[in-house]
Amino acid sequence: MAAVLDFSKFTFTAEEIRAVKELLWDEVIQAPEVSLIHTIFEGIEYDKEIGFIGKGGLVGVAQQTGDGDPVAQAYAVSTRKIKWTPKGWEILIHQKRVDIEATAAVYSMKTGTSYNDFTSSDYMNIILEALANSVKDFIIRLFWFNDTAEDNIANGGKLTAGIDKKYFTMIDGFWKQLLLQVTANTKQKVTVAENAAATYALQELTPANAKAYLQSLRYKAPLQVRNSKTGMIICTQSFYDAYEQSLQGTAIESMYTNLTEGVKTLKIGRIPLMPIPTWDAMIEEFYNNGTKLNNPHRALFISKDLLAVGVDSISAFGDMKVWYNDDQRKVKVEGMGKADAKLLNPALFQLAI
Repeated sequence: MAAVLDFSKFTFTAEEIRAVKELLWDEVIQAPEVSLIHTIFEGIEYDKEIGFIGKGGLVGVAQQTGDGDPVAQAYAVSTRKIKWTPKGWEILIHQKRVDIEATAAVYSMKTGTSYNDFTSSDYMNIILEALANSVKDFIIRLFWFNDTAEDNIANGGKLTAGIDKKYFTMIDGFWKQLLLQVTANTKQKVTVAENAAATYALQELTPANAKAYLQSLRYKAPLQVRNSKTGMIICTQSFYDAYEQSLQGTAIESMYTNLTEGVKTLKIGRIPLMPIPTWDAMIEEFYNNGTKLNNPHRALFISKDLLAVGVDSISAFGDMKVWYNDDQRKVKVEGMGKADAKLLNPALFQLAI
């Protein structure tokens, strides 16, 4: 078994490193907190239906006259439902001391009877810190990019060659659901022409076009979305950057709004524009055929209330069990849970893609 953390890339000696935590980390782009752009439903462990009451029918006609019994008006209230179908996920990592014996990590290890147990070592601290970042990426990949029918490009799918599809096929995430809906109702789609271009260079989004697409997205959206207090435009960093460039030479400071405490973001009208750089990173890595990317520029105008994630417990993503197995002489890290993603009302969004 290979070491989880490849110390062969470093040239430290025993005198140069005694605490592994002194290593510097590359800056990792983090996605916003899950609660910032989703509505979380906990306790979703099994298939479960949720019903919604919609709009009532027409009422009010001319008053009836005459001696006969008045005729009642037909009246109905629309209803709809969604069904949670959560799938189990797991993270399971094993590591033996012998796998890292010849690396610089050994200088942070215990000795004596605890020789093989490095659960509380500096090496393990680094593994867990890295794992925390990987789990954040996993959450975005699961809820947004998963597609039960996904496959690699060579097999007719969209995944980059060499990417293992098992990391992308647990559930049907939001992108799958959004694209199915705009295929059925093209009025909910703003076409980003650059996405269909044949090369990386031709796919570059110009500032003027980004601004035009976002304005179209805003004004073509359903009125319920435009009037929602939790309405937002979630977009790739490429969309945000191009829009920001389009505002150069204007009173750009007036275009910012507070997203959270201490964090500002641009807005279009009164609608906050929320970039998700993790989307860009994943599209470049996982949806790349070597010549072009699969829809590198994406923007979604929707209410946060309608992006629902169902989990058994949101804390499951952060509660990793770490223990030492005496019989196998392995340190193990394990996490598991159940999750699903649902558009609560597929008719209430506008997508630029």
